[in-house]
Amino acid sequence: MIHKFTFVEKILLSNDVIPHPMVDALTNILAGKALQVSVKLGLLQTLEGDSLTLEQLASKIKASPEGTEVLLDNLEALGYVKNTNGGFSLTKRGEKFFSRKSDSSMLNTILFSDYVFEALNNFEKNVQQGRPKDINLDIFTPEQWEIFNNTMVEVSRSNAKEIAGLLPKKTSHKRLIDIGGSHGLYSIEYLKKVSGMTATVFDLKPVEEFAKKFIKDAGFSKDVSFQVGDFFKDNLGSDYDVAFAFNIIHGLTPTQNESLFKKVHTSLNPEGMFVILDQIKEASGKSQLAKLVSSAQGLMLFNQAGGRTYTFEHVKNLMQDVGFKEISMKRLRAPGNALIIGYK
Repeated sequence: MIHKFTFVEKILLSNDVIPHPMVDALTNILAGKALQVSVKLGLLQTLEGDSLTLEQLASKIKASPEGTEVLLDNLEALGYVKNTNGGFSLTKRGEKFFSRKSDSSMLNTILFSDYVFEALNNFEKNVQQGRPKDINLDIFTPEQWEIFNNTMVEVSRSNAKEIAGLLPKKTSHKRLIDIGGSHGLYSIEYLKKVSGMTATVFDLKPVEEFAKKFIKDAGFSKDVSFQVGDFFKDNLGSDYDVAFAFNIIHGLTPTQNESLFKKVHTSLNPEGMFVILDQIKEASGKSQLAKLVSSAQGLMLFNQAGGRTYTFEHVKNLMQDVGFKEISMKRLRAPGNALIIGYK
């Protein structure tokens, strides 16, 4: 992400002398594509912990020196790669986000963004007809499911500890259901804070094998179980004290969210807590970046699943309509992201 501007550039940008639309619609898109291709070819992964000449790097990734140089120019401008006397290596930022050993790796997220780019070919038509023909989860290939699952882990690692620290903890709460919880990382981090609690991750069949392995590797197989289910079709069960719906509502229509909220309300014990994590419009505050993150996420989910991002008031009203009370919002560090908490 470009964040360093000269004093003159700041003045020109603030006074609209620099043509913002060209940067928004062309420059940023091309730079994003360069990043996606670099990950797909293994360019960034090849530079991990190493310094290579252009010719060495091109040979290793089986690409032309000319094409490799074009990618490196963009990666250097983005701040992920540096050139020291003809030797190319990852910057500190590049190592953080593209080293396979890093807990902050975004390699799968970039691969998933390439799929998002391809899906945008249908965006104009979807805008005209009001929703996509197919829902992404219904048409994912096994390879896309693997990338999607790993992407969800990468995204969750960026805020799971923060969220676990922000959520209320009650010793009386013993059972948690993590709806669409995929890998179960959010449940795991929360259980570290609340002794004696168990969790059930409720998600689709293609997630099961991945989730069970992730939960086992984290050492939480005794405390976190996985239940195959589709919250559109199946009951969630009952006698839960806490329910998570993290990064779920943005993929649903208002009618679908109302139906889900009713099921959650039924599944919870009296005074049970319902927690939503999502991109919420009011979470932007005065930040243009946060507003762009929220609105762009809404665009992606509309194009791929018929969803969108919602206002806090909209979500609050839906929750109140099905019986939740004491509803509040907590902004997260991630731009445009927030928790919404309500009680039965």
